[in-house]
Amino acid sequence: MCAMKVDIAWSPTEYNRFITVGTDIQLYEVEELKDGIVKPSAIVISDSSCANLIASSSDHQYLKISILYIFIVFSWYPKLDHPLLLAVGMANGRVVLESLDPNSSRDAEIVGREFIPKQSRSCNCVSWNPTEANVLISGLDKHRGDNCIQVWDITRSSYIPSAIDAVTSFDRRSMFTLDSTTVQKSILEFGPSESAQSIHWFRNNPKLFVCGMSLKHLKLYDTRDGTKHQESTTSKAVYNLCVDPDVEHRLASSIDNTFLLWDVRNFEKPVATFNKPKPITKLCWSPTRSGILAVLCKDSFTIDVYDIQSPAGNDEVEPAVVERNLEPFSSQSIMSFAWHPSNENRMLTISQNNQLLDYTIFDRITLNWSPTSEIVWTYGRKILQCVDSRDEFYSCLNDISVKMRKRACQGYGLKMPKIWMNAELADDPSLNGVWMWLDLVKSAEVDTKRRHHHHRHHPKYEGVHSVICGENGTSTLSQSEPLSVTWIGINSTECKILKFSSEEDRALQLCGWGADFDSNSFTKFLDRLEIDGQFSRAATIAVFNLEIRKAIKILSKGALTRSYKGSADLNAVAMGLSGYTQERTALWREVSNTLKSNLMDPYLCAMFTFLTAEDDNYEEILNEQRIAVQDRMAFACLYLNDRKLADFLESLRKRMTETGNLDGILLTGLTNDGLSLIQRYVDTTGDVQTASFIILHTLPSQVCKDPRANAWVSSYRDLLDTWMQWKQRALFDVNWFSKNTHANKPTQQVFVCCNFCRKSVSNYFQFRPSDGTRAVQTPITANRKITCCPGCRKPLPRCSLCLCHMGTPAGLHWQRQTESGSERKKMTDFSDWLTWCQTCRHGGHSVHILEWFKHHNECPVTGCMCKCMTLDATAKLDSEMNS
Repeated sequence: MCAMKVDIAWSPTEYNRFITVGTDIQLYEVEELKDGIVKPSAIVISDSSCANLIASSSDHQYLKISILYIFIVFSWYPKLDHPLLLAVGMANGRVVLESLDPNSSRDAEIVGREFIPKQSRSCNCVSWNPTEANVLISGLDKHRGDNCIQVWDITRSSYIPSAIDAVTSFDRRSMFTLDSTTVQKSILEFGPSESAQSIHWFRNNPKLFVCGMSLKHLKLYDTRDGTKHQESTTSKAVYNLCVDPDVEHRLASSIDNTFLLWDVRNFEKPVATFNKPKPITKLCWSPTRSGILAVLCKDSFTIDVYDIQSPAGNDEVEPAVVERNLEPFSSQSIMSFAWHPSNENRMLTISQNNQLLDYTIFDRITLNWSPTSEIVWTYGRKILQCVDSRDEFYSCLNDISVKMRKRACQGYGLKMPKIWMNAELADDPSLNGVWMWLDLVKSAEVDTKRRHHHHRHHPKYEGVHSVICGENGTSTLSQSEPLSVTWIGINSTECKILKFSSEEDRALQLCGWGADFDSNSFTKFLDRLEIDGQFSRAATIAVFNLEIRKAIKILSKGALTRSYKGSADLNAVAMGLSGYTQERTALWREVSNTLKSNLMDPYLCAMFTFLTAEDDNYEEILNEQRIAVQDRMAFACLYLNDRKLADFLESLRKRMTETGNLDGILLTGLTNDGLSLIQRYVDTTGDVQTASFIILHTLPSQVCKDPRANAWVSSYRDLLDTWMQWKQRALFDVNWFSKNTHANKPTQQVFVCCNFCRKSVSNYFQFRPSDGTRAVQTPITANRKITCCPGCRKPLPRCSLCLCHMGTPAGLHWQRQTESGSERKKMTDFSDWLTWCQTCRHGGHSVHILEWFKHHNECPVTGCMCKCMTLDATAKLDSEMNS
């Protein structure tokens, strides 16, 4: 004999209450846990809630238990006027109305009523009508002389215990003594000599219900026609019948290990069939999510949830089904479950050990990431969160795509006259070096053109390593001349050995230090550092160039300036610097050598390291990563011999190429090593924007032929298209195709063609210079308005307003090649352009069309009903802005 099973159900009206139905019926109320305190009588059902038992009913000796699925037959009243009323099916076929709140006055008149069939037999199912709540239906076993489906109206009189019986000790078993005078008749009956296994009403059609009958039929009945069923199909899947509340033409039923999906519009065969390893005990559609069906098998540890996804607009195609397995209890099988009627993805489950769990199903999150950096993820029908580039979330991510998009909107990379301004727009210290290098190279290019009287000159975008060691790694240094230089501005006989060559002078220029000490470029460089508030750096570079007095002035000025943000007291540093002495055994050297490590500023520490260095050992300065790479390279060019300098630059180049540090472009220049460095930078950061603008600003050059450079540019142009930044894309293309002599310029793709010969009606294509042609003669007819096709000489269409044949001269007049490039002259006025409606194809001269549509919306052609002006998106936008 099977053990008693327990079923559960949420209240359809009071969403914080549920019942368990077994040997007795118990009503629980859900409460939130406060400070984790649980009442002694409460049951914890989740991490944040507990259930309190508020009512119980145990007088149900004759409850009907389903033999196959061992569940109690009951149905909860669906309306608020009787929130705790249940209809319970009995083993003898009767349906009893039971209230879990017997003291309620509104239930007093109907509690205890029984609805008794003519012939006593088992009640297999009972269900309230979801809309007409006074209507109750019951499904019975087979009897030859009676119908299996009984429809009752609870507002009509039925057998009620007498007042004498109510006073005395009433035994519910006395109800089974039938009396023909007290038995109520059902209002409708269906299914003569058949049996009913399961019944379900249609929510949006309260007159219609479906029934599984006689272990071989599914039948649709309409209570408005009590003579016969409406539709039927033959199937043994007659159990657990349920209708999808959102798609009411879809229902599900089961038999043994199989459940089927049906479409009542085509009831001949199931839409889909699914097999399970164990007998199915419960099917239930989610009341809050469309197409979600939960399936429970006997002695199963999981609840299988199926997402039925029907193709939009095509009901003949088998629906796509996504299956999930839920495991509420880690080590217990599940007895039953119930969907919450209002809370999405919430389910109440009960285990074989009668343990309750309020379970929340976490959806597989659908993550959507738009090209404009908007992230949206959903939870069921609700949007949980939408994050875009303005959210603080992105500032934490430090996402390069957000940075590139913001820079593009600000015009990053397109500051042509003053290239160094792009570094300010980048707002990234790691990119300052590359823009400084480009600015220096461009400035040198301008100076070279001036000296050569505007002769054509292609600059060589070289770096310190390529200048000193050559592009192939072979040293190109001319013989360096060591030179003893004394300190400038102080009384000292100490000399420093410096060396000079034309290559080292060029390297100092690239690093920004100037070509020699007597030029104004070095002084301007220090002044610019002071303006930027980099006083410690300026003072240190002055000391490196043997100008202690100037360094002291810079430090004193920095101490009085609010823009200085360093941690050191510059007045104290200046005072310490003023005591410099060349004596090796002097106290100043000993104290400075000891205390320099306490300085937090790397430049100030490097300053005293230089002043106290023994035997010209400068490894500590050259290896200090916090000092700008251009300063370390310039220092090395001044104080290292040729062999040490080459070794230092080579090791620095390899290290920067491996890490993708873009400051290394000062070292490599735009050579093959430089392209490898940029490629490593792109691989590390994904910043194809900066890589593309480096190539753009070095045009014309041979670098644009490299596949890597073309890949960066192509990727960046595609990004601008994806972000719908058409203006930025156009500006980039204008600069790219005008400077890149190796790029294939895009040809014209849209033109007006003749209706007869399908050739272009513009003579622009006939006189356009071909590739490689430097001069084209201007045709005599170029300035004349062409009113016929230049190909077949057939007349062009007439203007809708002036009725003259439309025509236009060539769009561009190509002149001879000059020193500054090919010149183009605009010839055609806008008033002569052709324009037409894309819907009705009527048009005319632009000046006439514009004048017409200032006062009209419809087409100017007689008989044409097209509202041309209302179809124009730009015109709509203008009218909305004006209104």
